[in-house]
Amino acid sequence: MIPKEIREALGLEPGDELWVETENGAIRLVPRKASLANLLDTLPGYPPKITFPDEDALLEAEKQEARRRWSHE
Repeated sequence: MIPKEIREALGLEPGDELWVETENGAIRLVPRKASLANLLDTLPGYPPKITFPDEDALLEAEKQEARRRWSHE
């Protein structure tokens, strides 16, 4: 258990995750703060799911995107 003074100093809350690292023969616990990408992944419908009926449709979509990008350069 992490002592209360340390939890408070680091702003740790129940359920927070920690990275465990070693440094010069010692163990170091580093608070793992949620990144924006991790937070977005928790939103319903994010990232948007795009499906293609088959491989040919996917290939055509990739070609169209490449043409679009090429024409704007």
